Amino acid sequence: MLAQIAPLPIPAPPSERDLAGLTVAIVGVTIISLLTLLAAGMTFLGRSRRSDAATLQACVAEAIAADVECARVDVVTTVGSSASMPPSVTLEGAVGSAAARDRALRRAEAAARRVAPRVAVIDRLTVEADRAA
Repeated sequence: MLAQIAPLPIPAPPSERDLAGLTVAIVGVTIISLLTLLAAGMTFLGRSRRSDAATLQACVAEAIAADVECARVDVVTTVGSSASMPPSVTLEGAVGSAAARDRALRRAEAAARRVAPRVAVIDRLTVEADRAA
């Protein structure tokens, strides 16, 4: 006996409503992917700038510590909020003389420029002889 084979079903053509839903889903996934990549990039840049600031601070502190008269100088680094804003190094503390202050500034600027060419060195040093008077 011969068995009758049923014809294969013919799929219905997709409606405009199905295509619109698919388009919205593709656009949604694309936007979410782009936002995720942007967030990851910003996190990476933030971490990179923090490590650059630590390197900058270490180099400047080492250069200043080589001068005995400048041993009490604190080095504070600040990283700009964006890549277009250069980092800054603030020197704080007391030094024994104006000559020691000048040496500390020169050493800090030279060390900072080796790490970041556009760094700003901010002088908040006080000379003990001026403070005592």
